[in-house]
Amino acid sequence: MATLQKIRNRGVFIGIIIGGALFAFIAGDALKSGGSLLTNSRNEMAEIAGESVNIRDFQNRFNHNIEVAKMMSGQSSIPSEQMDRLREQTWQQMVQEMVMNVEYDELGISVTSDELFDMVQGRNIDPTIRQMFQGQDGTFNKEQVVATLQQLINAPKGTPQKNYWLNIENAMTTQRTLAKYNSLIQKGLYMPNAMVKDLATKGSKKVDINFIVKNYNLIPDSTITVSDSEIKEYYNEHKDLFEQTESRRIDYVPFLVEPSTDDYKATEKWVADLKSDFAAENNNVQFVELNADTDFNPLYLKKEDITNAELAEFAFSAKKGDVTDVYSEGDSYKLAKINEVKMLPDSVKARHILIRPVNGDYASAQAKADSLKTLLNKGARFDDLAKANSDDQGSAVNGGDLGWFKQGQMVLPFSEAAFDSKKNEIKVVLTQFGAHVLQVTNKGKSVKKVQLAIVDRKVEASNKTIQTAYAKARTFAGNNLSKEAFLKAVSEQNLQRRTANLRRDTKNIPGLENSRELVRAAYQTEDMENVLMNNDQSAVFEFGDKFVVAVLSDIKEEGFALVNDVASTIRREIRKEKKAEQMIAELNKNSQGAQSLLSVAQKENLEVKNATGVSFSSFQIPGAGIEPNVISTASLLEKGKISAPIEGNQGVYMVLVTNETTDEVTDNTVEAFKARLEQGYQYRTNYQAFQALRENANVVDKRYKFY
Repeated sequence: MATLQKIRNRGVFIGIIIGGALFAFIAGDALKSGGSLLTNSRNEMAEIAGESVNIRDFQNRFNHNIEVAKMMSGQSSIPSEQMDRLREQTWQQMVQEMVMNVEYDELGISVTSDELFDMVQGRNIDPTIRQMFQGQDGTFNKEQVVATLQQLINAPKGTPQKNYWLNIENAMTTQRTLAKYNSLIQKGLYMPNAMVKDLATKGSKKVDINFIVKNYNLIPDSTITVSDSEIKEYYNEHKDLFEQTESRRIDYVPFLVEPSTDDYKATEKWVADLKSDFAAENNNVQFVELNADTDFNPLYLKKEDITNAELAEFAFSAKKGDVTDVYSEGDSYKLAKINEVKMLPDSVKARHILIRPVNGDYASAQAKADSLKTLLNKGARFDDLAKANSDDQGSAVNGGDLGWFKQGQMVLPFSEAAFDSKKNEIKVVLTQFGAHVLQVTNKGKSVKKVQLAIVDRKVEASNKTIQTAYAKARTFAGNNLSKEAFLKAVSEQNLQRRTANLRRDTKNIPGLENSRELVRAAYQTEDMENVLMNNDQSAVFEFGDKFVVAVLSDIKEEGFALVNDVASTIRREIRKEKKAEQMIAELNKNSQGAQSLLSVAQKENLEVKNATGVSFSSFQIPGAGIEPNVISTASLLEKGKISAPIEGNQGVYMVLVTNETTDEVTDNTVEAFKARLEQGYQYRTNYQAFQALRENANVVDKRYKFY
């Protein structure tokens, strides 16, 4: 049906609406798991607003999203990375749907059937529908919408076309409902005129200042004592500063699987044994493709292009068909054979006419290209034919001119034909893009180049080597099952211990290939006394070329950090406060009766610095950094008056305003300022309103049990 193809053609746009937008949920009834889920905690993957979410319900929604993605893209399968994104998208959809539907019900927000009709066929066409049924001239075709709906009504129940149309309608409904909610919140925002005018007035004043700063590092930390009781008191008074997200930390020992000396010897022998067959082979390309780790490289190289000096010398002194002895590069052993020797330029300039095949009909494309070649041979102008016939619109406007290009910049058949052509020779070349009418219009100077056929084999660990590494890891784990024994053995055996901080959604641990299993293991236990176990109840995890033994070393729950965990941070803050108290007292003493900031600076052995254009809305002070206390004091300070000492982030400041200017604040200025403020708040509304609702819903994420 044409509708399905149209949906596919608009796949990117609709995909954004359905899957990409923050609140674009796949339609469906809210989960109705009921109390039965509470009796089956094994299948519970989340709890949202007090409602249990069953893994089967999530998987059904996820499978539905997969089918939508397949239909939108026309693909029969979804790549693994996209699957991960779809799984995360499905989770966000479910959370947002369950959280927001409660709000919609309480507020009486919904989209009626009349509104939906208006979005599809009425006066207020939804952008999704307008995009789908927009003609080439940009006009919306309402008749086509009606015809498509009639086809869908008559289509059997459950057909893909009908399901996807309903999917689009539900997505539009969700978007419209959300828009109503956001509008309701935004309408409740109000900026009082008096507050706006006060902010605008403060922001209109700009001052130039001189200042001195007594940095905290002038007082050694060792001279400031902080007691445990002070730390506890500070923690209790500033507890909100120590809110933390949940996380876990593991310590692990990697046992690297590295090729042994025997593995190197075996690989070298394997390559050496190929030499006689390679030398006798006529089809070098095929031989490389069948035996080498790396595909055949068709490029022709100058001597200076070959980084291996010995290979370069061989390539330009031997003859076609000669083969090197075995040599090593990096972690591979290689044989090289001279496949071809040619005189070729470094670059050519060419033009082309591209005829794309219609419905895969390359024969017709080539026939048309051959006809154009005939016309050119009879004297037709290349640029005229290119402008009239080429499907490569980027070059067609320039008469098909592609400019200068080097080997490897074009697809292989096109590149080979271009570099093998004589100047002004016309050829027809077939590539995956279609049939090209090719003409080389200029060539660089030809030099000797060689094409090498290289057979390489990477040295990899043998099964014996892998088993040896595994046995080492298994022995270590078996002898050190407890955390205490694990840490002691790591120290005594001088093993490499690594640490990783994990979140529930951590996909991979840096340095460990496909290590999600270890993250899940860390979250499926509360045991911090023994080594972690994998799904097979083994203490040895395998990730790529590493075997790993790990212990869970720390658990941080969401909420407030323990006082002991943040004691060092609190100690630094208290030290800074005590240093500030000392410095303020010293500055107050040395500034008594001072007639200038310079005299205070001289007594304190400090430098007088300056900054210009500081206002109440400034983010930082040039030469001082982010100092909000200093900025606010300076913007309100009377010109010519030295400020009292100001406690800042980097030290204690004293400021003198040397000049001030004030922009005129008119009613128009205030209105414009108010509009900017309101717009900024409205932009934040959509995100922050949902975040507040989500926090209130107490979302408990247990996906780590299953993925």
